Amino acid sequence: MIYIFYNHWTSTGVGYLNLKSFAQSQPHKIGDLKMVSNINNQKLELEKFKIDTNIAYFIGVLHSDGYIYTFNYRKRKRKQIRLGLQIGRKSIPMAVKFKKILFDYFGKTVNIRLKPNTNLLCIQTSVNRIWNILQNWGRSKLPVEIKANKILFGAYLAGLIDGDGYIQIKNNTKDRVIPQCVIRIGSDCPLADIKNLIKEHIKCSVHFEFHKTNKGVNTTFYISKKSIEFIESYIYPHLVMPYKLTTLERFFNMKSGPARIRTPISAHISMD
Repeated sequence: MIYIFYNHWTSTGVGYLNLKSFAQSQPHKIGDLKMVSNINNQKLELEKFKIDTNIAYFIGVLHSDGYIYTFNYRKRKRKQIRLGLQIGRKSIPMAVKFKKILFDYFGKTVNIRLKPNTNLLCIQTSVNRIWNILQNWGRSKLPVEIKANKILFGAYLAGLIDGDGYIQIKNNTKDRVIPQCVIRIGSDCPLADIKNLIKEHIKCSVHFEFHKTNKGVNTTFYISKKSIEFIESYIYPHLVMPYKLTTLERFFNMKSGPARIRTPISAHISMD
């Protein structure tokens, strides 16, 4: 989930972009993104911004394990807006991809660091200069581009699944001779918009599973003959969590006969 907190907490261990050297270099372009640095007020202006599959994935992760909060920066006597990602160790591949997107698209150099007195890892960075973009990416504000485009929606779902998703193969039983694969996306409230978009783009039924012991709810759907092509073409290539990739690969091979080599985009992402 993505949360917005208001407090006075600060942290260390985050690297920042050198705006002066950045501004003196060529404008940084990726797709239709052009970032221009204004040295006087040190604010990044995004003249054009096109949402591609990397940004769609980024938003999915932000909606699952990300958070945004503000605090009073006493030294500079101003409000600071900070973006964070908090994960367990098994989610390091997702954090690495998130970190890479922050650098490639926003010029943000960040560290993945251990949260004090916990086993959790986190990323934190100031986002004042790009808040005009991020403020439009709340869960209740899923960009129209993602809603309308099946390729972008697939990448967004990959981020959501890497963060809060669970993929399970249900084996044969006495009453079921064909293995099934179910995908669950956990949240603290029903994801009605996501449910409708899954129905629209993936062409499969979706239902909510409410937890009995807490207020959590799963948005649940099964991979069917109609949906397997979408999953394999538009979601699988963007996933980076190894055990989720492995589960999908097992199921794909069950449905297609002899195993064939599939290479997700994540295989090309450096872990350095």
